[in-house]
Amino acid sequence: MNLTHDAMLVSLRITAWSGRLYDRQASNHVAAHHDAAASAGRYNKRLLPKAAFAALTATVSEARAQHYANSLPWDDQGSRLLTVANYEAYTELMDGLRERMIRERARFIEDYDDNVDRARLDLGKLFRIGDYPSKEALQGKFGIRYRIVPVPDADHFMAKLASHDTDRVKRGIEREIEERLHDAVGDLYRRLGEAVERVSDRLTEDGEGKPLVFRDTMISNVRDLVDVVPRLNIFGDDRLAHLCQEVKDRIAHADPATLRPSPDFNPNVRRQVKRDADALMEKFAGYFGTPDVDREAA
Repeated sequence: MNLTHDAMLVSLRITAWSGRLYDRQASNHVAAHHDAAASAGRYNKRLLPKAAFAALTATVSEARAQHYANSLPWDDQGSRLLTVANYEAYTELMDGLRERMIRERARFIEDYDDNVDRARLDLGKLFRIGDYPSKEALQGKFGIRYRIVPVPDADHFMAKLASHDTDRVKRGIEREIEERLHDAVGDLYRRLGEAVERVSDRLTEDGEGKPLVFRDTMISNVRDLVDVVPRLNIFGDDRLAHLCQEVKDRIAHADPATLRPSPDFNPNVRRQVKRDADALMEKFAGYFGTPDVDREAA
């Protein structure tokens, strides 16, 4: 594996106006009314009805979720590792969400005056028209952007370093990069293991012997995961690939309707998927978070 050719770093920036504002006058009034210190609390008012932000909030949540689902951990500065194999899927998803944000922003601005009028009624004497940004300003308050840059290697850092002990420093940098890569692969084991564990947990009964609620997303999330893991398996880890295939064959194929009380409920299928999930959990126990990846691959 050649890291600089097989992967890149991606960072995500989301701009989203909260629609909340600290009201100093209201805070002071509440404090005085209760004989409390002014620093005892803050009154943050909602400038618009919560429903006004629902579509935008959903888009922001989806963007964050897809960013993390389609990349691997890298550093503490917001960069994540994106494999070349998953580049097309990642950019297609994020470009689609960026366009969705633009559409939802346009609807938000179109409904803005009506929502301000509703807020005028909701806030009563707390309403101040000066608290509200203009429609023009709102254009820059919602957006999704991502930035992709090459993964720097040890030689890149060494070119900027003036040191008589360059070999030792270079080895340290290479070791750190290798550790980050192994942490990234460990993250894939963790994701698969946790997804299987959630399925197993929901295929149990409550204290009265009744099946727990089992939603479609329990299986659809597993299906999404077994689809993306092969593209993020940067080491080509055979054990990870094998476990992923097992999860796909034994869990992801299941119809959620057969696993819960419904016209299609099949207790035999439910028991089998439960057994398979438990068996897979035992296999993941050996790799969970600490896969023994061949270090020479780095």
